[in-house]
Amino acid sequence: MELAKMTPNRILPWVYLGVMTYTYLVGELSHFLLGIVSRPMSQELHYGDLACLPNPEAATQSDSCREIYNETQCITFLEEDDGSTDSSSNTTTCIWNYSGLGLQYQVLAGPAFVAVFTTSGVLIGAIADRFNRKVVVTICCGVLTLATGMTGAAMNYWQLVILRMLMGAGESSFTPVCSSMISDLFPESIRALALGIFNWGIYLGYGLSYAVGNFVTAADIGGLGWRWSYIITGIGGVVATLLLLLVVREPPRGAQVSEPGGDKREVEKETNFTEGSRITGETVGVSSEVLVDESTKSSLKDVVKSLFKPPVVCLAFAACLRHTAGFSWAYNTQLYFLTYYPDFNLGLWVTGCSIIGGSLGVAVGGFVSDRLVKRLGLRARLYVLAGSQFVATPFAAGVLFFPPPGAFFSLLAAYIFAEMWFGVLFAVLLELVSGSVQSTALAVFLFVMNNVGGNLPVVVDPLTDLVSYRGALMIMYPGGYLASSVVFLLTSFLL
Repeated sequence: MELAKMTPNRILPWVYLGVMTYTYLVGELSHFLLGIVSRPMSQELHYGDLACLPNPEAATQSDSCREIYNETQCITFLEEDDGSTDSSSNTTTCIWNYSGLGLQYQVLAGPAFVAVFTTSGVLIGAIADRFNRKVVVTICCGVLTLATGMTGAAMNYWQLVILRMLMGAGESSFTPVCSSMISDLFPESIRALALGIFNWGIYLGYGLSYAVGNFVTAADIGGLGWRWSYIITGIGGVVATLLLLLVVREPPRGAQVSEPGGDKREVEKETNFTEGSRITGETVGVSSEVLVDESTKSSLKDVVKSLFKPPVVCLAFAACLRHTAGFSWAYNTQLYFLTYYPDFNLGLWVTGCSIIGGSLGVAVGGFVSDRLVKRLGLRARLYVLAGSQFVATPFAAGVLFFPPPGAFFSLLAAYIFAEMWFGVLFAVLLELVSGSVQSTALAVFLFVMNNVGGNLPVVVDPLTDLVSYRGALMIMYPGGYLASSVVFLLTSFLL
C-alpha cells in the first residue's frame, strides 16, 4: 500500500519534465523559424535589403547572380549558354528581389527578440519567486503561442517587430522558472540529468526549425507559403499551454533541501503536490492568497548577495564565453557554407547534427556529472564543464577545416561534447544560489549571458577584415570553447 503511494511521486516529476521539455521545444522552434523563412517573408512583406538572386524559375541556378550589385545588370544578365539551357527562353538568369537580410532583418533577429527576452526574463523571474511558478509559465506560453500564430497573419514589417517582442517576452520565462521547478522536483543525484533533458528542447526546437521552415514553406499549403510554418508552430504552442495548465502541478518550494553534510533529502510537505497543492491555483477565480507563497518572497539584497559570490561571477564569465562561441557559429552556419561551399545542399544535415548531437550531449553531460558529484562533490560538475569544452575544441575546428560532408561529422562530434554544458551549468548555479531567489537569480544570470553571448558575435565582421571569414570563425567558435574551458576549470578552485 505504501509502495502504491510512492509510485506516483516517482513518475509524475518525469511527466512534468516531459511537458516542460516540449514547451521549451515549441519556444525554440518559434524563436529560430525567422532565420529559415526570412527570404520568402521579406519578399512578401517587403523589408530588408534588395539583392540580385538566382531566378527560381530558371532552368539552372547561377552562382554568378550574387556577384552583381546593380538592378539593371541583374535583370538583364544571361548565363553563357553551354548547351544545357534553352537559349530561346525569355526567362532571365537572375532576379532583383528582397534577400531576407539587412538591418531590418537584424533588428528582428536580434534586438526585437533579445532585448525583450532578457529584460522580461528578469522581471518574470522575480514574479515567479513570489507567485505560483506553474501559473506564470503557463501564461507566458500562452503569450508565445498567440504571438507565433499571429505572425502567420502579419501584413507588414512593424507587426512582425511587435510580435517578435511578444515571442521574446513569452519564452523568457521557460529557463528560469522551469529550472527552478525542476530543482524542487529532482534530488541532486539526478538533477543535472533532468536539467539536461529539459534542455533537449533547445536542440529539438532549433533542429526542427530547419525542417518546418524549409519543407512546410515549400509545400505552399493553400498558397500561404511561409505563413503555415508559424501557424503549425502556433498549434503546437496551444498543445503546450493546455498540457501545462492541465497536467503540471507546482512542486513545494525547497522540496529538495540540503542536509548539513551536503546530501539532499526530500522534505515531506504539509501539502502533497500529486493531489494538487494549495498554491497551484488550478481553479478559476482563485484568490491571491492561493497564488502567493509568503515564505518565498525574495529581496533585492538576497539576489545581489547570491549573484556576487566569486564562484558565481567566474561561472558567469565562463558561460558568456561559451555562449558567444555557440552563437558565433549559429549566426553564421548558413552563410559560412554559402561562402565556401555554395553548391552543397545543407538539406537535413544541420537538423540531424543539432538534434542528435545536442540531445546526446545534454543527456550525457547530466548523467556523467550526476555520477561524479557523488564522489567529488559540486566541483565535479565544473570538471565536466571544463573537460567537455576542451574535447569539443578540435572537433569545432574540424568543422571549419574539412569540406562537407566531412564537416558535418565533425560538427556532430562537436555538438555531443560541447552541448554537455547547459544542464550542468544550471545544476551548478542552482547549488550556489539561495532557494528563495532561484528564479530571479537564474533570470539575471541569463540576462547577462544572453546579452553578452547574443551580441559579442558581431566582432566576426571586423575580425574578417583582419584575417578571413574562416579565420574569424576559428577565433570565435573553437577559440571560444577553449577559453570557456579554462575559465570553468578556474571556477572549480573558487568553490
